[in-house]
Amino acid sequence: MAAPIWVWAFYVALTLFPSVLGNSEGDALYTLRRSLSDPDNVLQSWDPTLVNPCTWFHITCNQDNRVTRVDLGNSNLSGHLVPELGKLEHLQY
Repeated sequence: MAAPIWVWAFYVALTLFPSVLGNSEGDALYTLRRSLSDPDNVLQSWDPTLVNPCTWFHITCNQDNRVTRVDLGNSNLSGHLVPELGKLEHLQY
């Protein structure tokens, strides 16, 4: 007997959940990028269309693909921090 459609939908939602988290973190970091002046283009790899920001330069993630570090020292950036950075719940540095 086939499983009800809601069981299948629940399974799909669970398998996609990490991607949703990655997108919210990527969205937060991309919001930061837009608030900064980046004359040397050090943030050009920050592509909001990727599943998560773990492949971006200057970003480190843990084994669960959650952002733990944003290393932008000596990058010649200027601008303002954005409140969306609060979405980076695992950020340590």
